[in-house]
Amino acid sequence: MNSWSCSQHQKLWMRTELQDLGLWPGSRPVRIVGNAVSLWRLPPQPELIDTVADLPSPNFFQLHPFFIWKPESNIMIRLRNNYILPCLHGCHHPQVVSAGMGRPRVIVGTGGQYYIFSSRLCCKSCRRNWFADSPQWLQKLPSHFTNILPAFLTYKKAICKSVMDELRRTGKSPSDMANQVNELMHLKYERAHLAYLQAIESVWDAEAGIYGQKTIGQFVRKENAPRPFGSYEDVSGWCGISVSSFYLTDCLLEEYRRQEPAMSRLLQGSFGQIFRSDHTRKVARKVTLASGTMSSFAIMNENWLIVSWVMVQSEAERSLQPMYEGVARRYAEAEVEKAGYHWVDRDCCASFKIPDSIPGEHLLWDAWKTTPAIVNAATSGPLANTCASRSHYNPNIAIKLDLFHCLRRFSRECTSEHHPLYSSFCQLLSAAFSVVDQEDLKKLRDAYEFCGIRPANPTKQHLREHCRTKIPQPTELLDRVEKVINHFHLAKDPNDVPLFKPSMLKTWRIQRVHILRGCLSDPEISERIMYRYGGTLQLNHVPGEGAKVNIWIPVRGTSQQEGYHFHQAQWITGTHASTELFQAQGMTGVARWNYQLLVVLKRPDVVLPAVFDPALMAGSNSSYKRVTGQEKYPTLRVSDRDTGERFGLEYVEPGCRLGQTQDSEER
Repeated sequence: MNSWSCSQHQKLWMRTELQDLGLWPGSRPVRIVGNAVSLWRLPPQPELIDTVADLPSPNFFQLHPFFIWKPESNIMIRLRNNYILPCLHGCHHPQVVSAGMGRPRVIVGTGGQYYIFSSRLCCKSCRRNWFADSPQWLQKLPSHFTNILPAFLTYKKAICKSVMDELRRTGKSPSDMANQVNELMHLKYERAHLAYLQAIESVWDAEAGIYGQKTIGQFVRKENAPRPFGSYEDVSGWCGISVSSFYLTDCLLEEYRRQEPAMSRLLQGSFGQIFRSDHTRKVARKVTLASGTMSSFAIMNENWLIVSWVMVQSEAERSLQPMYEGVARRYAEAEVEKAGYHWVDRDCCASFKIPDSIPGEHLLWDAWKTTPAIVNAATSGPLANTCASRSHYNPNIAIKLDLFHCLRRFSRECTSEHHPLYSSFCQLLSAAFSVVDQEDLKKLRDAYEFCGIRPANPTKQHLREHCRTKIPQPTELLDRVEKVINHFHLAKDPNDVPLFKPSMLKTWRIQRVHILRGCLSDPEISERIMYRYGGTLQLNHVPGEGAKVNIWIPVRGTSQQEGYHFHQAQWITGTHASTELFQAQGMTGVARWNYQLLVVLKRPDVVLPAVFDPALMAGSNSSYKRVTGQEKYPTLRVSDRDTGERFGLEYVEPGCRLGQTQDSEER
């Protein structure tokens, strides 16, 4: 007991509890009916202890709970059943027995600190000893043993599962979580100290006759001064500990190693019929490798679920070849039909070259006009590109350019966002690219009339939610956009500042090629591919069939990924992270993103847990299927086999030399 790292009164109380259960060496065995005993031992309520004439002792207020971990004892015989405990050193015929009283180990939790009292074990075959909380030995035990442990144990320290659950749930940085845990630990100390002081005040009030009758305790006891409670760190008192952000980082990495197989299998079990991909460097700025800067590349499906996420050093297509090969292997092994459409932010068609404009050329409308020769040059020859998704995933996949990125390239060539004509130009340009479905518009206006809203001019939000839009075919689209360009190409504000930069001419010529090649136009397919039906809504909460309008959710484009990029940057806490922490937080964020989207979809046939824990859900599905014959959460079914895909920083791209890439529009 002298080597135990706790206060003396904590040692005495734990020994008393173990003796009462017959677990202390030399104590008499205790027969417990039905073996109905809890491995948790809670300290007595200090306010209820009768100290006779003495003042309340601080020792009773400074006790912490402890958990008994003695797998070899009779109290855990029901858990063992016929299982033979293994030897730490791998004996073929192990005979594991108790070899002493063991030791307590302090644990940090969100509800305060507690101890795990582990036994000391010995194998009679090899005559070697070890403690029952050894991480190496715990790895040899079945999962139903380690599941009842309240903490994750390492060689030096341990952390409560509640802390890791909170860290995984909130996505906080280790430093923020360390501050929160330390505050909670000190909060419990202050409450215990206050309870001790109030217990003394209660005794003094009774002796003073405040409650109507005086007690004689003050005349019996020898010492009337209360004992000091001690500080938080006092080893002979509260014996409080603190947790550092560095240790929580190590625990987070250890937890990720435990969760990583389930996360990867869940990601490998994601499919889709439409792909949307995009590059970003927002999150990549938070990690720096010796080889240089990186980019984040993610593929979404029609429901905005992440199908794959990798970090690449080059934004060239060859860097993505192994990723698409892995996705193709995933679809082939699962016998799922491959995606037929792919919206991208670049490289949507065959490469072409647009020369720089001549100074002053942008002032002449003839330089902006589209001639038959321009149309013929843009639409002749091979138009399809040799991107990685087409060459290594699906040769028949249709590549489309995202409208959001096209519009952004136009807006960047305006003089300023604060130009008086900027908002008008953006509104008209956006309207030129989109044609509202007239049938949906008529239904929405009829709903306005039914609700008594006059004039029946739908708002932008209602148009976006309840009306489908379509990007016209190349000829019509070119005519609509060119009229907007013609209207604004020489426009100026009252201070004679033009709306367009001179470089707008080259941008128009580049985007015109994409328009003529049909990179932006919607494919001539069924509406269910372009939009997902989201149910109905009673407009303005007015009852009746006349106020019922449909909800349409678009699946084209990559604009939703811009929001994903923002969230992705928040997952990696701080301004800079190590590669290990970056990978752990990034993969956890991707898995949580997919889980939360499944919750938001609210499909009636999808049953989801109320918690996010990939390893726990994988274990629940496996055990539930063995017991009942079916999976508990079929939607969270992991891939049956490892396809060999690697995600995040674990992705290995073909060797490439870092350098400036070409203009993405001219490749």
